[in-house]
Amino acid sequence: MGKGGHGGGAVGGSHSHNEEYPDDNWNLYQHVDRAEALNAEGDAKSVLRPFVRRLETEGSLVSDGDEELLVKITFLAPVSLRRLMVIGQGDPDTHPSRVKVYVGKEDLDFQSLEDVRPTFETALPVNQQGEAFVHVHPPGAFTNVTSLAFFFPGNHGEGDETSLQYIGMQGDHSHDRREAVDATYELVC
Repeated sequence: MGKGGHGGGAVGGSHSHNEEYPDDNWNLYQHVDRAEALNAEGDAKSVLRPFVRRLETEGSLVSDGDEELLVKITFLAPVSLRRLMVIGQGDPDTHPSRVKVYVGKEDLDFQSLEDVRPTFETALPVNQQGEAFVHVHPPGAFTNVTSLAFFFPGNHGEGDETSLQYIGMQGDHSHDRREAVDATYELVC
């Protein structure tokens, strides 16, 4: 992973940054700086939580007006995403049926979706038991990522409401902070 990196794939170096869930060393929720949901009722950060809490129904997102949901995430430091778990809430017909993942597109909105090709796209199973992971590819495209956008264009019932209970992001993180560098140079003659 490079300087300062660790996570689910590092031997002996992985650890959780959440004292309450010390075994949750692979889950990138604890490295999220900001999360925003467009066309949704609910708080985007509520679906980003420890793996052991993935089946809790409290804290979810429901699309508002139509079936589309867009969740944008910015990380505190670069991460490398390996696998993804998505769980819908309630009636299986309202669970997301597809996801399109965009890397580094912090300004993405519904209008710009048509102009941008997703980094990864896949069908999603109904995952009520929280057991199905999806491997993202190509792996190199998900290395040193500072922001992700998840677009859920529809649901299994093809209705007007899509519900989302959990987004699990498995991968590695670094302690390199995402911030501007202020450097002063002095010329010696």
